[in-house]
Amino acid sequence: MVKPLEERFRTVRDLFPEFRVETRRGRLLVNESGTWQHNTILFQLLFQLVGPVAGRGWEIWPNITVYLGQHADRYVPDLTVVPETPRMEEDHTVHGDSTLLLVSVVSASSSYDDYFVKPGDFSPNGVPFYLVIDPFRREVKLFSEPGGKEYGRETVAMGGEPLTLPDPWNLALDTGKLLYGDDGV
Repeated sequence: MVKPLEERFRTVRDLFPEFRVETRRGRLLVNESGTWQHNTILFQLLFQLVGPVAGRGWEIWPNITVYLGQHADRYVPDLTVVPETPRMEEDHTVHGDSTLLLVSVVSASSSYDDYFVKPGDFSPNGVPFYLVIDPFRREVKLFSEPGGKEYGRETVAMGGEPLTLPDPWNLALDTGKLLYGDDGV
């Protein structure tokens, strides 16, 4: 007898805590940790977010599952920003509508899901901001104004152009530092 997807998800997540375990469209996905380029992008983003996040009493979580409903897919963004007391489903699962920002850094195997699948799941579940950082296209895309099946607004900044996170953030991200490192080149 085949175990339900949720049961297999929990089993694999518990067996391999060092990996990112997600479900997408009925599939169980086990991903290795990111490359040095992936991690450098996350470091540069953390450097820009940590002051505003700490100043507001929020937190940055690098490895938390986002809850989008009982039978929905399970995602583990590269970074998740939450308010001081987010609504939790379990100790390792935060409700999507109780987040402030979800971040994905595109990898060779994740592009389609990052741009098309995840926004379609995040928007109807009230995720306010979903940021996609794409080192291959050298762009950063912000999905905002959730509602219905799609986000109401998609803002793209090419590497080097500032990308503003709107209220409650009111923060301009330096995409040059995200995509090119400290020198912006």
